[in-house]
Amino acid sequence: MAKKTFKDKFQRIETKYVISKETLADLLQEFEAYMAEDEHAYSTIGNLYYDTSTYQMIRESLEKPYFKEKLRVRTYDASPQADSQVFLEIKKKVCNGKGSNSGGR
Repeated sequence: MAKKTFKDKFQRIETKYVISKETLADLLQEFEAYMAEDEHAYSTIGNLYYDTSTYQMIRESLEKPYFKEKLRVRTYDASPQADSQVFLEIKKKVCNGKGSNSGGR
């Protein structure tokens, strides 16, 4: 039996748009009947990305390779303290020619 990998179980395709403040207001009004705020509605996300001393990761990323990865630390605390929960994430991305597929943490 073939071993199932994380990629076999999860695939995310992201499409991002730049919109005006007016369009955002219209979208929020349109969707408000379908959305409810939870405890994370006004959370703050802090990211710290790591690289080599020669900036190898960002230089390779700017070359738009087929595969790229990033190493980051993320917290959702507005003012992180020594005992705050943080997440070490290895972000991996494989381009399939139709946009981007991101493999999770």
